[in-house]
Amino acid sequence: MKSIFTYSDYRGYIKDAIEEKRQKNPQYSFRCAANRMGVSSGSLARVLNGTRHAGSELMLKLIGYLGLKKREAEYFSLIVGFESIKDENKRRESYQKILKMRTARNKLIPQEQYRFFEKWYHVALFELLRTGTFSGDNAALGAMLIPPISESKTRKAIELLKQLGYIQESNDGVTQATHPFLTTGDAWESVAIHAFQLAMSNLGTQSLDRIPKEERDISTLTMALSKEAFDKVRDVVKKARMEISAIERNCTFPERVYQINMQCFPLSTKKTKERPHDD
Repeated sequence: MKSIFTYSDYRGYIKDAIEEKRQKNPQYSFRCAANRMGVSSGSLARVLNGTRHAGSELMLKLIGYLGLKKREAEYFSLIVGFESIKDENKRRESYQKILKMRTARNKLIPQEQYRFFEKWYHVALFELLRTGTFSGDNAALGAMLIPPISESKTRKAIELLKQLGYIQESNDGVTQATHPFLTTGDAWESVAIHAFQLAMSNLGTQSLDRIPKEERDISTLTMALSKEAFDKVRDVVKKARMEISAIERNCTFPERVYQINMQCFPLSTKKTKERPHDD
């Protein structure tokens, strides 16, 4: 099984650990795993499907079940706790601790790849460079973003993009993007990407006051769905992302950078199904 330091999703690590035991022993069931942990199978299922957070008591049981050593247990605690942190500064501090442990224990994970998603404007600047070339005026380039960023932030972002090979400078000093587009696909695992999504969601909220109505498209839907219906909605959203990406690939002369947020999340707890009464 892969090292825990290659995971940023603790649920994925637990699932893989259970699956590894099942491969060694086909009789090993999900209920067996719950019994070994000392929890009900229902509680474990809610944790793994994301409807319940692993509290401190359950986290200790999980660490025992997984047989994690000191540093592994410390890392596991960090990625479990990160999920419930609401304060942005504390989230940033926690992320830095997670990243430090990951890079120290797993040399195959380049820190720069995570840094790309640490700041929303890294991605925005990359896309902005796809619309044209850049001749070195960091202040002017940063001012083109909404909201604008400082010259120093722009300069550091450009340096990072060069390090990653996403942009390059020609002999005449002109900088341009080397990739047609970037995507994380469906596996948005990194905590850095988690922070990126949070930042972009906040910018979406701010755009209601910052951007004229005719220059944006924001709509909402609130609906009651079954698990099966929700899965169908996710499929629709996935297909929409693919179609939108195809539109971008076929766009020959991009003029402006747009952010498209697709969000679908619960606004209520799950309704308990009532058992039919016997007549």
